[in-house]
Amino acid sequence: MKDYTRLNRIFLILSLFLPTMVMAQQNLPPVRAHHSLFYNDATRSVWLMGGSTPLDGGNSFKLYNDIWSFDGKAWTFKANAGDERSSMAVAYDAKRNKLYSFGGYTGDGRSRSEFRVFENDSWKNLSDPGIIAAEPGFVYDSDRDRLVVFGGSSAPGKVNNETWEWDGSTWKKFEGPGPEGRQAFVMIYDEARKKTVLFGGSIPGTRFGDTWEYDGKSWQKVSETGPAPRISAGYAYDHDKKMLIIFGGLTKNGFTNDTWSYDGKEWKQLSSEGPKARAMGYLAYDKQRKKVVLFGGRLGWPNDTNDTWEWDGSKWIELKF
Repeated sequence: MKDYTRLNRIFLILSLFLPTMVMAQQNLPPVRAHHSLFYNDATRSVWLMGGSTPLDGGNSFKLYNDIWSFDGKAWTFKANAGDERSSMAVAYDAKRNKLYSFGGYTGDGRSRSEFRVFENDSWKNLSDPGIIAAEPGFVYDSDRDRLVVFGGSSAPGKVNNETWEWDGSTWKKFEGPGPEGRQAFVMIYDEARKKTVLFGGSIPGTRFGDTWEYDGKSWQKVSETGPAPRISAGYAYDHDKKMLIIFGGLTKNGFTNDTWSYDGKEWKQLSSEGPKARAMGYLAYDKQRKKVVLFGGRLGWPNDTNDTWEWDGSKWIELKF
């Protein structure tokens, strides 16, 4: 009887606190990697979409189709949209206030080719260029009013080296030479210099540490010095300081947590402290608050995280919720 009474008390206490515990969990995106993080000019907030995380020690995977927003104070769940997908690339067209996605992996492990626009809280398929790619580069060139796609994985162990542009109605392939095919690289659009910047990435057996720039007319290799060759680094374009910021990634020596900048002239290491070393700790630059936001990533196989950090230009600060 005493044991029964004690159990009743435990269940009563749990019934009082469990709703709060569940609500707290719902107010923070679950752990993940292979997600998309970007700044939404229309809502003036950072958005998180999709991704995946290993389950059962890596024997299976959970893929996501959830959408969250972050205003600097809290994460807010917005909706579920489209199929569950990881490693898709997203680009925000600030001129038209439209969000586009390209490629990615679905639950069957296949690389995808869909080109989509996000409207009315759902994804709508648009014209398909015929490129199958996961972890490609995908940016909006605001000067030329073009979406630019490069590289990515078309199947396990296979990458492509094609560059395509979308002018709002049709796709056109760039026919000139460019970087070697690769996936899991850094690619941003530098609005100040009106160039797309690419760094790093890999093909099976090789990690790159080269830096390339593309102006719509040609690709040019501009550097082979700077951060150690790596894959799956976090990256964002700092619109105020007019420079690329990268964090972490996977090098030949394992996961790293260094922070670097590239201003079009040189690479500079900014920090070797802050968040734990990881890959896919993706970044977005919050134009409203002028800070780089980091969410989640992979600390080591098969362990992902869901922590949130901010870079203020000189140091990293972890945000607690």
